[in-house]
Amino acid sequence: MSTPRVNTWESTSDPQTTDTPTTSWWHRIDPLGPVLAVAALAVFLVQGFDTILTRDLALYSYGAQQTIDGVPPYVSVLNRAGPLAHLVPAIGVAVARVVGMDEILGMRLLMMLISVACVWLLYLLTRDLFRSRLAGLASASALLTFTGFVTYAVGGPREKTTLTLFVILAFLALSKQRWGLAGACVAMATLTWQPSFITGLFAAAVTMAGLGRREMWPAAIRFCVGGLIPTALITAGFALAGALSEFLEGFVLINQRYTRQGGFLADPLDTTSFLYGGFGPSLVLITAGLVAVIVLAALRRKVAFRNREPLDLALVGIGAGTVAGVLWSLAVLNGWADLVVLLPSAAVGVAAVAAEIQARVPARVGVPILITWSVLCLVAGLIDSYDNRGHTLDQQRAEVAGMFAAVPPDATVMSIGAPQPLVLTDRTNPIRHQMFLTGLEHYVDDTYPGGLQGVADLIADDEPTFVTVDHPDWYPWVTPTLEKEYVDVGTTPGDFTWYVHRSVGQDVIRDLQKVTETS
Repeated sequence: MSTPRVNTWESTSDPQTTDTPTTSWWHRIDPLGPVLAVAALAVFLVQGFDTILTRDLALYSYGAQQTIDGVPPYVSVLNRAGPLAHLVPAIGVAVARVVGMDEILGMRLLMMLISVACVWLLYLLTRDLFRSRLAGLASASALLTFTGFVTYAVGGPREKTTLTLFVILAFLALSKQRWGLAGACVAMATLTWQPSFITGLFAAAVTMAGLGRREMWPAAIRFCVGGLIPTALITAGFALAGALSEFLEGFVLINQRYTRQGGFLADPLDTTSFLYGGFGPSLVLITAGLVAVIVLAALRRKVAFRNREPLDLALVGIGAGTVAGVLWSLAVLNGWADLVVLLPSAAVGVAAVAAEIQARVPARVGVPILITWSVLCLVAGLIDSYDNRGHTLDQQRAEVAGMFAAVPPDATVMSIGAPQPLVLTDRTNPIRHQMFLTGLEHYVDDTYPGGLQGVADLIADDEPTFVTVDHPDWYPWVTPTLEKEYVDVGTTPGDFTWYVHRSVGQDVIRDLQKVTETS
């Protein structure tokens, strides 16, 4: 009697095929997970760790350094993202200081490991959702073509990498009906970047709504308790540090009262332009994936709510969360990085299409198609990483070092939207305010003594050696002070301009101008 053939591309997550508790743990690991992790490492390493340190990346780096120095987020630098945006990269700073590694490299290595985990976990999520290894492979491979995701994997630190991990974990927890864990992951995504709450909450609410009234309320309670635990721990930590008011102000109140941001509908052409600038051709795949997951969730809603099968309910929930996230983005989208919260949903959509192909096309045709797709995605990811590799960070380091080498060792610097020199020299800004855009200028006007003019007066009174300014034309309120007391000595990659106090003398000024001219 012949043994029936087994399709090895089907998921092994079915309870009837689960390994016994005595099986060695390495035999219980789906080998495609580690393979994809290695592939992700290859894609990330090709791009390298020396890409440009932009304003936002430097802001999170500065907050992480200050955290390890004992100054909590929001106290060290006022930022509107969640506290984990600074606390997570602070782990990289701490490790770097222990082992004697460069701190930016330490943070970027940590972000890379988090990104590798995202790829592996996404594979597990989509493999189980669609009961297909091929669907999981297609999905995880597609994630490696999403340019913005790869950019921040090794070019951070940026909070979007951390929130991607928590969003995937939340979806995975929903698929397994681990309500408490799902609540904790949604909370941690929110504590990283607040709009994550919208996608996570709607995904969880719709998933739990399909359980039926008797099971829904206990699940909702566990979800809420799970979410309250990390929220309470973070809140207690700020209270113990004497910074509770700063936490509430930066995390909630400023966003509610002062933040002003446009969305896709405000200027579709401009928004499409900057989204393409961040994601390139992969924006087409991302859009298609978002459409696919929404359509499939809508088609499966009735069956899922009738049968109450956990994986189908989770898929419907993810679709609902995607709709909520898309609607939010139509109203509020500050930059291409804000779309990252929807990348896990887009990757689930790719898996949905792959599963449909596998179900509707004979295996002798469908399997080669999907394997070829995955290989092409990995090749595309490698090519894109190679094209985006650079050494701008080295140039930034050289220019910053050259600037400070030309002035006395006790030289000081103040950042107006340009924290890069602070990060690269491990210096501290005189005030916690560095960001004065998209509503924060009104907050400073209302709360800082003398408002924006008070900040300009501080520069005039304290006379820091350098003032670094990101796009000087964005900050007209500081221009009169700079024109009176300072000299523009050049611009460093990252588009921040150096102003040096006239008191350093003409010889030093000429030396400083040569640094930016020759590097």
